Amino acid sequence: MTQNTAIPMVDLRAHFAPLRDEILTGIGKILEEASFILGNHGRVLEAEVAGLSGVAYGVGCASGTDALMLALRALGIGPGDEVIVPAFTFIATAEAVLYVGATPIFVDVDDRFYAMTVAGIEAAI
Repeated sequence: MTQNTAIPMVDLRAHFAPLRDEILTGIGKILEEASFILGNHGRVLEAEVAGLSGVAYGVGCASGTDALMLALRALGIGPGDEVIVPAFTFIATAEAVLYVGATPIFVDVDDRFYAMTVAGIEAAI
């Protein structure tokens, strides 16, 4: 029998370590205030993101999948629509398309930049 070997992905501890105290303090405040959803901390975050992005509004989401679903819905994408997505991506890219009832159309990425090419997109249209 073969041994399963874990494939390392992102070292979240390395990202967390320098911000540990700030993150834990912030989480502590949110827990103490029971301000989980639509509270002041969320409003502040959304305003800061909007300011950094140079837009009027920012919307906090629970996940990247939720963010993609909101964007697709804002564009009116739904049943009967097709959305071109890269074949080399995280599952959430296609999952969000499926959640809104549309069909993902996969396009291969080039082997240098791992992104879809104009030619690949044109061929999928």
